[in-house]
Amino acid sequence: MSRTEKIEIHSKNIFPIIKKWLYSEREIFLRELVSNSIDAITKLNILKNKENIEIKDDEYKVKITFSKENNTISVADNGLGMTEEEIKKYLGQIAFSGAEEFVQKFKGDDDDIIGHFGLGFYSSFMVSSKVSVDTLSYKKDAKPVKWVCEGEPEFTLAQGERKKRGTTVTLHITDEEKEFVDKWKLRDILRTYCRFLPYAIYLENEQINPDPPLWKKTASEIEDQEYLDFYKKFYPGESEPHFWVHINADYPFKLEGILYFPKMSQHEEIKADKLQLYCNRVFVSGEMNVLLPDAISYLRGFLDSPDIPLNVSRSFLQQDPKVRKISSFITRKIADRLVQLVDEDREKYIKMWKNINPYIKLAAIRDPKFNKKVKDAILFQKSDKTDWISIDSLLEKDYGENWTEDKDTEHRVYYGVYGETLQSLINLYKDSSKTIIMGEPPIDSHFFNFCESNYSEQKVKFKRIDSELGNELIAENPQELVDSQGNTSKDRILTRVKSILQDVEIEGEWLKNHEIPMVLIFPEFERRFREMTAAMGNTDNQLFKHKCFINLNHDLIARLDPAHKNSLSKEMAEDAVNHIYTLALLPHKTLKDESLDNLFVNAGRLFAKLGGTNNSTLDKQQKTTTDKKNKKQNKTATNEKKAKKTTDKKKQKTKAENSKKKT
Repeated sequence: MSRTEKIEIHSKNIFPIIKKWLYSEREIFLRELVSNSIDAITKLNILKNKENIEIKDDEYKVKITFSKENNTISVADNGLGMTEEEIKKYLGQIAFSGAEEFVQKFKGDDDDIIGHFGLGFYSSFMVSSKVSVDTLSYKKDAKPVKWVCEGEPEFTLAQGERKKRGTTVTLHITDEEKEFVDKWKLRDILRTYCRFLPYAIYLENEQINPDPPLWKKTASEIEDQEYLDFYKKFYPGESEPHFWVHINADYPFKLEGILYFPKMSQHEEIKADKLQLYCNRVFVSGEMNVLLPDAISYLRGFLDSPDIPLNVSRSFLQQDPKVRKISSFITRKIADRLVQLVDEDREKYIKMWKNINPYIKLAAIRDPKFNKKVKDAILFQKSDKTDWISIDSLLEKDYGENWTEDKDTEHRVYYGVYGETLQSLINLYKDSSKTIIMGEPPIDSHFFNFCESNYSEQKVKFKRIDSELGNELIAENPQELVDSQGNTSKDRILTRVKSILQDVEIEGEWLKNHEIPMVLIFPEFERRFREMTAAMGNTDNQLFKHKCFINLNHDLIARLDPAHKNSLSKEMAEDAVNHIYTLALLPHKTLKDESLDNLFVNAGRLFAKLGGTNNSTLDKQQKTTTDKKNKKQNKTATNEKKAKKTTDKKKQKTKAENSKKKT
């Protein structure tokens, strides 16, 4: 037979636990006492309006004083105060919350009440050997009461000394905690935890909280510069944010705040733990990015919610279902704001987008719900640099409005890469109807993989324009004469190129474009893999397997045919093919200094050789030039001999005449 019993708690054992384990940071005691004072004023204000209580219109305030001589700290307010019965009820019971009782009585008017658990006051014993409370209730004919406790279950009550309504809590600080009896220490704690509380807080005549929290104002009343100034004040040294989101939600949770998207270098380490969490304006922590979705955990800003308790821990938040809802709500707000910015000022958005796009794409990859909402704001520049376009808009343009319903067609998105894809290669697509966008590896290598997976039913494939050459780029084959061995011009050219580039797979076609002699083709999958591994630190400069595509419609390539009237000699053909191939490698592989030097030297030699109309003409010109040079040198030598002979004769004649004169 079962029966119900009561668990007994020995109050004598409670205080050692409170002193050691109530809060992990001992400075919290001041936050708790000031919060209690603010609650006392808030309650008085509510009662004044609800019960028509006559109260003098003096300034509501909380004042903190200290005495190094007496080793005390006092927190005084002019709130509603307490009677003797109330002080026994609220301070004589641990974990009995007067605030919670008040909330139940005045439901709907409790939004600004901070405390709910009845433990905050007892945090004072974490740093004190004795605590006294001197209080006078707002009630008519109330008498002042003084409560004193020395950290034991017993307390004493006596007549108080207060002449005016309110409460003064005085802490007698232990020798171990003397560091708190210091102006700058107290100021630092107050500025950290209490600078946004709604009533004036003073420390030695200095108001700690002169600036109201910006998130309490209506968004439509705030100028952009106010948002920026508020950000700079709390994040000094950081660049101006790209944009911000003002949050004000009432359901299914109450949440206020401002979130800023910081300006970060793409090579800068993402700095998380920059989000400040508040509970009814009381600072909880400055490292609460756990409230944010992982994908955008680098946001800066302020969140204020009464639904998150003051003694919250990070591990608790990670498990709290309310936090998951808050995280989802923030994701939606950021996505909505991005789409809104595109519509409001597209030009301004694109300037911002150039910096933030890697972070938004990464967020979209990590959070499919975020991607679904933000996809219209994820833009790519067109290759002709006329505009920017989203993936959905591109597919609709190239394949029609109903492209998503077509499950049979492979929907291709062609792209190039800044600094790698040659403009001449992009020009190959000018006459086609396809839109070419510009990607930015390594992030887009991941993002395109994600999009292909996301649009697998619609068979969307991203193709870099040098991963294959589509039929729309190939010209009609001209009629070719076959030689006695059955080989066409194409056969002879490819045979010659293959003999020069023996380790490379060679193909050739007549392209519609005459400008580009050669294209290196890298399979899409292998290229993306290379880009991803490079981003992870693979810097061995390895060149992946590729195919060399020869444009038979290029004048120089045509001269590789031995049957061409201006055919290149064996030496010139090798120089030309190797030089073009090296140039084609430049966007894909870093050349060493020696290779770069050889590239320029070979270019000069090749251009010199190509200066003639053909090889035989060049040889004749070189022979003629050499003969002329030799003749000129011989003639010069002959003239020099004649001049020397004439000079010698003159010298001999002069010598003979001088000899006669002497005789």
